Amino acid sequence: MASSELLNEFSKARQMDQKAFLAITAMLNSFPQQAATDSETLLKTYSAVLRDISSQAITETAQRFVTGDIAKQSKTFPPSVAEFVQEARLIEEILPYRGRQSLPPPNRDTYFRRDDKPTRIRMGFKMSVLSASFAVKDGADMVAQANKGGLEHLIALGQQWGVPVPEELWAQLKTAA
Repeated sequence: MASSELLNEFSKARQMDQKAFLAITAMLNSFPQQAATDSETLLKTYSAVLRDISSQAITETAQRFVTGDIAKQSKTFPPSVAEFVQEARLIEEILPYRGRQSLPPPNRDTYFRRDDKPTRIRMGFKMSVLSASFAVKDGADMVAQANKGGLEHLIALGQQWGVPVPEELWAQLKTAA
């Protein structure tokens, strides 16, 4: 069967443009031919299973197989119809997202707290006391109770457990009194 006749047959089986047909043909021709391959039947099979896939996805998939850009593909043999269809579906899924503007970078001010230095010092001390509480039975409950009592109670608990108290924290305690 002549190439133009094959193109006509292929186009009747599915409304696929010539570019997609030629891409598949070029892909199949870029691999060594097997003696038992019936090109006409193979192309009709591609046509039937690719009915819902866009020509652009088919063309890109064929080009990716020819250039060896498909992970775990055989570099010696053409893909099976199932392998080709699976890859074409993946490409079809990403096509609508191409050309879209990417998301803006995150605004760090909304993700990270910008507490003042005294607050950071208090929070750092509280975390140290909480870390020390893991070695004490019911320690977390004791930290929660001390936290309710205020900074003075938290410092006392920290000292009891051997947590160093920053100088800046002593200054905060004097200012609060």
